[in-house]
Amino acid sequence: MSYSETHYHGLYGGIEVIPKAEVKVGKGGRYCADFTLTSGRVGKLDMDYSVHAEEDAITELTARVFGHANDKIMIREKASLDGKNSRSLIKTRVAIEDEASAQVTGITNGNAPGARGHVDCMEIVKDSAVANAVPIVTVSNPLAKVTHEAAIGSVDKKQMETLMAHGLSPEEAVDVIVKGVLK
Repeated sequence: MSYSETHYHGLYGGIEVIPKAEVKVGKGGRYCADFTLTSGRVGKLDMDYSVHAEEDAITELTARVFGHANDKIMIREKASLDGKNSRSLIKTRVAIEDEASAQVTGITNGNAPGARGHVDCMEIVKDSAVANAVPIVTVSNPLAKVTHEAAIGSVDKKQMETLMAHGLSPEEAVDVIVKGVLK
């Protein structure tokens, strides 16, 4: 099953989005969720997804969000790899600017032999925005493997200089890089 959710909230904020999901992926099943809110203001986002994967199940959770002004972004995604040879990927991309804030928590539990999971979070911060990423990985079976990768920071200076050398202004270069991360 694939589930895609795309939002556009206009330019003024004030919207609250509170998506919650509790999903069980049966033996040999596949679940892919894609959440996108990259145009307009976020407002307040409080996302909480939890997936339990049985034997040979595959789970992919992807979230892309761009916060502006005083937007508040809270993302919590959890994959419990409960079945033998289950797999998961939690991939989160967040860009924030102005006074926006983001709290991203990616959780993967490897509970079965052969289970493999990865949490990948990247956040770009501009202006006075504040970002926090918390990858939580646990393994309760010695034959499971779970990894994580989290990066928070500003736009890569070398990428920005390269784009400016091709004629873009600093602001245009930053926009191109942010759009590339969120794509």
